[in-house]
Amino acid sequence: MDARTSKERLRSQRAALADFGLFAFRCEKIDELLHRAAELVSDAMGVPLVKVLEHHPARSEMLLRSGVNWEPGVVGHETFGDYERSPGGYALAAEQPVVSSDLDAEERFDVPEVLLRHGVKSMVNVVIAGDAAPFGVLEVDAREKRDFSEDDVAFLRTYANLLAAAIERVRTHDELHRTAREQGVLARELGHRVKNLLGLVRALASQTSTQGRNAKEYRAAFIDRLQALSTAESLVFESSGERVDPLTLANEILSPYRQDDPGKIAIRGASIDIDSRQARMFGLVLHELATNAAKYGALSVPTGHVGLDWHLETSDGDIRRLAMTWREQDGPAITPPERKGFGTRLLEDVVAFELNGTAELVYGPDGLRYDLTFPAAEA
Repeated sequence: MDARTSKERLRSQRAALADFGLFAFRCEKIDELLHRAAELVSDAMGVPLVKVLEHHPARSEMLLRSGVNWEPGVVGHETFGDYERSPGGYALAAEQPVVSSDLDAEERFDVPEVLLRHGVKSMVNVVIAGDAAPFGVLEVDAREKRDFSEDDVAFLRTYANLLAAAIERVRTHDELHRTAREQGVLARELGHRVKNLLGLVRALASQTSTQGRNAKEYRAAFIDRLQALSTAESLVFESSGERVDPLTLANEILSPYRQDDPGKIAIRGASIDIDSRQARMFGLVLHELATNAAKYGALSVPTGHVGLDWHLETSDGDIRRLAMTWREQDGPAITPPERKGFGTRLLEDVVAFELNGTAELVYGPDGLRYDLTFPAAEA
């Protein structure tokens, strides 16, 4: 029970806003931001239980992303539906603060079991706005029946708006860092490709058959391959579209290696959409694999061939993931490199990190296999 006077609570709430504003200006990690927000609200309101619900509309749920004084295993794991019969969903639908002074008499929504388990009797929900859609809900849960005042609600609305602005700032900060990191990866890859340019051109030239062709026909076929390579490079590095079909991307990237024999690389994959960042990394992978195969692997000999396929799979939590496999067969014997160059690190570490996925290179007796899995972009 908060025994402070109204004047003392108001002073505490003003201090919380000031303290959080300063913290939010300096904070660069969203989880730290949300946790500190919950701590300060708890102190300012004199209510131990506070939580931040993050809305995931694609999964029709709200995750208890952060909070204070909840039982172990609740924060970061407990989820609630985003429909109107849940407190958070009701607040999202109402688009305004929702106050419930007595949950025993509440008829607008159902009280979640986790709140009953924690002895919650009263609550206030306020929406945390977002740039395009609400981030979620800030919820204060009291263990005693409490008549939250207009000043309490006004404080929580102001606090939620300040929190929303802070979340957008951290997200923008993260996006800028990610973009800078990605540009660094692309710049290093460009340098890597420049060093290998002559070797790549030589590989393309060696694959362009002279059988049944005169010099003019050979020249035309070779230039066509160079043009196809240029087109693929532009698609990877310059694409600004929001969505890219990996099937189109694979055909563009690998066309220089399939012109004489389309069956040399068999492509089997669902026609789906991936975002431009995923497409860029997907293209880098295919280019690196095809270049290496043309130099040292299955594409360096007439008998070799490659199978490329991908599909969507659903993991725990109904998260869709794209699983891709590149498999070389009937090529020369290969062994793992003695040291990792940038190309190997790109395939194994950099791409997996950038796509928040997993990657594995397997040097088998029948040829190289590369497996890549990453979360599919939400539609």
